[in-house]
Amino acid sequence: MRGSSAWVASLLQAHRAVALAASGLLYLLCLSGTLMVFHDEFARWEQPQISEFEQVTPAAVATAAAAGLARVDETPHHFFIGLPVSGMPRMTVTADAQSWYASADGQLLGPVHAPWRDWLETLHYYLTLPGVLGLTLVGSLGVMMMALVGSGLLALPRLFRDAFRLRLRRSSQLAWTDLHNRVGVWASPMFFAIALTGAAIGLASAVSQAMAPSFSEGDTAAFFAPIFGSDMEGGEAPAPLAPADRALTRFHAEYPDLIPWYVSYHEPATEGQSAEILAKHPRRLIYGDNYAFDDAGQLQEPLGLSNGPLGQQLIAAFYPLHFGSYGGLVIKAAYALLGLLACVVIHSGLRIWLFKRAQRGRPSPRLAAAWNAIVWGGLAALAVLLLVTRSGLLGGQSLIPLFWGLLVAVLVLSQWQPGLDLRRGLCNATALLIGFTLAWDVATHGLLHRLTVVHGVRGGLGLLLLLCLVLGWRRPGRRLSDGQQDGPVQPALSSASSS
Repeated sequence: MRGSSAWVASLLQAHRAVALAASGLLYLLCLSGTLMVFHDEFARWEQPQISEFEQVTPAAVATAAAAGLARVDETPHHFFIGLPVSGMPRMTVTADAQSWYASADGQLLGPVHAPWRDWLETLHYYLTLPGVLGLTLVGSLGVMMMALVGSGLLALPRLFRDAFRLRLRRSSQLAWTDLHNRVGVWASPMFFAIALTGAAIGLASAVSQAMAPSFSEGDTAAFFAPIFGSDMEGGEAPAPLAPADRALTRFHAEYPDLIPWYVSYHEPATEGQSAEILAKHPRRLIYGDNYAFDDAGQLQEPLGLSNGPLGQQLIAAFYPLHFGSYGGLVIKAAYALLGLLACVVIHSGLRIWLFKRAQRGRPSPRLAAAWNAIVWGGLAALAVLLLVTRSGLLGGQSLIPLFWGLLVAVLVLSQWQPGLDLRRGLCNATALLIGFTLAWDVATHGLLHRLTVVHGVRGGLGLLLLLCLVLGWRRPGRRLSDGQQDGPVQPALSSASSS
């Protein structure tokens, strides 16, 4: 009997650990997603010396394409020319894994080097796991977030009566409960939409690998062909590159209201090449539509993302709806706020659970300490990576062990000293790291820079620095309704430790 009880206790401990890990990953996903909203702005900030321009001539695009192909030793499988658009007024040339910026006349400049932007993509898209495995985990967390939003709404019997109830001056438990419920309710439509689109994007690769053997003889690319089209297969013998300048000239004449975004090639400069223009559609939620062109630069009908079946158009809207890339800086700022609110909801949900456990006489001081380590340690670890990438100390794959190593170190510290006030120390450390990053950036590129986006990123980081200082210097919360302190001082209630 005693052995059975110990076995059940170990299972419960494992269950709590899994729940904490899942919540921690969901928190890191929302935190990285908040920053990912500004991934284009970060890329421009990381290389502020690159020339920017709003428009480019078709001849310059053709020049950039020829210069890019001349830089590679072998014919690339995929080849892209990114055209300047609002939010990213730069031209890029990408040949498989290599990418360069180009000037307004089509001459190649330096390589694209944005390690901080790339790290955010690695963390948010894949949680640093390889390929399909990472996408599947992220998609599964999106499903979990959808379930949490739905079950949370169903669990509130007085949903409308308490819609504006916010008791921030009462006990810490009531304050956190009201904050969790009110934010969760009011933001639930967007939380659900972002979770749904994230789940669809993340799980799409896993679904294609599972279903392709039955529907497309194992070809995952063919599985997506009805929605995103497919590349033509043909001979590998050399041939002239399909003329992007002619295609763009015809495109501007036939579709003057659309905005060319990318010119892409599959197996460029071969007899089997295929080429297309991806164009933005203003005032549409879709990310764009593809317009193929042939070896003479003649345009074909659009793929259908803008005028095809409703399902195809809905899927084309998933990407902008998830990342907030459809309405300029105002929408991006709103999405960043939503991301912060999602972090608040996740954090407050765990705090409420820990409060209730403590009130039932089952405090979990080490679990509470571990949660604080994830919340504030994750923020501090990102600040470390911001500094080392911006200063050029590290980049690429080396950032993965650094990030998780820092997070594990904070977790170990939290279990060694569960009564330690991690919030204050880690928030102050985060503010200090951001301050060092801003100081390095100003010292390197000057206080007054020609690019407005540089000042915008600096201003955003400055606001984050001030927020961390406020959180770092805020005293532990007031006493709970039963007279016990909300903070790490009382071991019996350390499960409700300082946020």
